[in-house]
Amino acid sequence: MTSLGDSREISWKQLLSGRPPADSFSETRQYPGSLRLPDSWIPEQKKIARPNAIALKVASEAIADAGWQNAEQLRSPRFACVIGTSKGPLEEYHCPGHPLPDRGTPLPFPSLWPSGPLTHVRTHFGITGPCLCPVSACATGLDAVLRGARLIEQGDCDFVLAGSVDASVNQFLLNSYRRLGVLATTKLSPQKSCKPFDVDRSGFVVGEGGAMFLMMRDDLPGFRPEKCYAYWQGGLSYNDPAGLTQLDPEGITLKRLLHDLLIQAEFSPQEIDLLHLHGTGTTSNDLVESASIESVFGDPAKQPWSTASKGAHGHALGAAGSIELAWLLLSMRDGIIPPITNLQRPDTNCPIRPVLSSSKQALLNNGLKLSLGFGGHQIGCVFSRGNRSAI
Repeated sequence: MTSLGDSREISWKQLLSGRPPADSFSETRQYPGSLRLPDSWIPEQKKIARPNAIALKVASEAIADAGWQNAEQLRSPRFACVIGTSKGPLEEYHCPGHPLPDRGTPLPFPSLWPSGPLTHVRTHFGITGPCLCPVSACATGLDAVLRGARLIEQGDCDFVLAGSVDASVNQFLLNSYRRLGVLATTKLSPQKSCKPFDVDRSGFVVGEGGAMFLMMRDDLPGFRPEKCYAYWQGGLSYNDPAGLTQLDPEGITLKRLLHDLLIQAEFSPQEIDLLHLHGTGTTSNDLVESASIESVFGDPAKQPWSTASKGAHGHALGAAGSIELAWLLLSMRDGIIPPITNLQRPDTNCPIRPVLSSSKQALLNNGLKLSLGFGGHQIGCVFSRGNRSAI
């Protein structure tokens, strides 16, 4: 779920169009500098916290899409749940001019913690296996998938529901990010302000949403290859201690992460077909990220294609990594790469091979997702195309 649409295929179709969401959202006008989800898409938030409602919606979609009809499977001690977010439900913190949600009764205390979405989903489905709630700033979504894969690899479980959600559009947060200098400063609408890797980039706009994935061992009797979007090949998590919001200008840790990740996954740079980058649209981060790509993958003409989606749906913070991983897997499923929305004048100081203007058809066997988070979180994961047919 993103501001592009309230379900997987609707959001995906809108992203492929290269057009940002409509300017008609009343929520966008009420919270300048953001792409907040319409309240009408989340009716359950009248009773429960907004992040919890989003989590249950995307978790239910993932489970249904995987064809899991037997609820008892979810209650097996071999079924794990890893759901992260970047913070608690900010709509519960009052801002002048923005009334508190009218639920009739207060939220349960656990709903105020970052683990609220995890708790709500595991309680709803009766999950009894291992449960984790990673909080890794803007890399949380990819961290959740990485931790889910590790649970399977170390033998703790056979199945994992993994992903993340975020609903952080709040005046306190927006004002804080303005002071940090990471929000887009253009006079354009939020749908057009975030310009990753563009010479006119000035930052991001804040989005909301979530995505989840059902992961499982592929050597189990119940494994259905025709349901598989992608196969896990490897993942790493490193840290850049340069500062709160900035990266080390030399990109030493990020270059090492990309280099070591390819070694772990046993791929050469030439075997990667698509890079889905973090691409915040901030002045310095785009430079460091693209320079690191050039260091590992070489001259742009020889690189894999690169795309990034924050220009289309905003920076979903704790949900960004999982939402953007979904785009990577759908690209491999359908053999098509969405363009980098709002990238009109590529910065020559960002040496990547971007998809511009319109979606590009391509045979995509292997893809790499990169996520970066405030405080130094850096995560990369590699996937190979699965058996799921394009629709």
